[in-house]
Amino acid sequence: PGGQGQDGARSSACRLKMKHVAAYLLAQLGGNASPSAADVTSILDSVGVEPDSEKLEKLLGSLEGKDLVEVLAAGKAKMAAMPSGGGGGGGGGGG
Repeated sequence: PGGQGQDGARSSACRLKMKHVAAYLLAQLGGNASPSAADVTSILDSVGVEPDSEKLEKLLGSLEGKDLVEVLAAGKAKMAAMPSGGGGGGGGGGG
């Protein structure tokens, strides 16, 4: 116990980034078509999460001027195209 290691650090970074995305989506669902850093920060603060301002600004910059439905559809298409590492071939039959 103690250190998270590389996988733990990556997992924490992903969770932090996903919290920013989730707060952004909540703001949009609440009727805010273009949430600002202050809007997202306010949502995160309400649940005791401190935002990473660098990651938040990067997220907002990447979404600026884009239709969120189109961004989500493009992401879904990329996920569908990713290999999922299916199983190998079946075993040979006995004879």
